[in-house]
Amino acid sequence: MVDITDEIYASRYAVLQDLFNNKISLQQATSKLASISLSDDDLNLTWNLIINCACEFPERHDKLVDVLVCLSKLPDATTDQGVPLKKYGLQVWRDLPMFDWELREEWDVRSIPSGPPDCRQKAISNFINLNKFTALLMATGEPILEFSWFALIALSTALETPPNQLPATDPLDAYIPAAAAWIETLGVDIYQWDEEHEHRPLSGIPGEGGPLWKGKHSFCKERWRFWRERFGEMARIDDDLGEGARIAAREAELMMRDIENGDVEE
Repeated sequence: MVDITDEIYASRYAVLQDLFNNKISLQQATSKLASISLSDDDLNLTWNLIINCACEFPERHDKLVDVLVCLSKLPDATTDQGVPLKKYGLQVWRDLPMFDWELREEWDVRSIPSGPPDCRQKAISNFINLNKFTALLMATGEPILEFSWFALIALSTALETPPNQLPATDPLDAYIPAAAAWIETLGVDIYQWDEEHEHRPLSGIPGEGGPLWKGKHSFCKERWRFWRERFGEMARIDDDLGEGARIAAREAELMMRDIENGDVEE
């Protein structure tokens, strides 16, 4: 977890704070962030700050999502010679180059410490917020913000591996609410992801699942029902799972039933 108050983020963080406090408009914030990012030629600092702000400030998720969407709608950036500015073959701003890399790295390096309790709880909250934010990005329907693979990983880790086989750095107290966040935010869509998921940009990444799942290696109705049943089981666990995680599991199970019955709309 980075320190978002570090001097290297100062100019960008000041812009986001002004946006959060309604001192500037979304368009003004986007323009300023774009200008800063181009002037120091470091998109990664911008992406890293946005992602870590999302982990720290869930109440700001909507504005952070709007910033990314707005950045992707800016006119294509060009060099001083008028040549389209690209990073690793991706167009700035249309393709949000390297944002997905930064998001993936945040997932890969994140772990939950065993203590002290306040540090552990903060890490758990940040991980849940990261999942919620990623789900909200997908909910925009913007093709450049397609992160269904993260949903698959969250649900698989939380529900397809026996608790005693999970590493200490991936506790159910973090993964159950994180997986539930995907259902809460994008459940209706996830329920529909079946054969069509095979045509999505990330469909080439295997979705083999954990030891408890022996079926199809991607989203499908059968896997959905398995996840629902597992949420129900998690809600009834008395040991090794905190009350918050049990509540999240129970609410996810109920919502999944409602979605199956057609009682939840997008």
